[in-house]
Amino acid sequence: MARPTNDERAERIYRTIEEHPGKKAGLIARLLGLNRSEVTRSLPVLEDRGFYLTEDARGGLWPFKKSKN
Repeated sequence: MARPTNDERAERIYRTIEEHPGKKAGLIARLLGLNRSEVTRSLPVLEDRGFYLTEDARGGLWPFKKSKN
């Protein structure tokens, strides 16, 4: 099976975060069969592509929509 591109992986990560808001990168990685480092390295890629996240004080990842101000 071909390895997913960075864009495809980033979109899968974001969709999983949307489905499991507030969960840490380690759990998101386990759900996707990735290493935690792959998820954390993808976070800047997500933002570059318009998928915005915030991280709470406990390390949970939360999706949000950027306002158009």
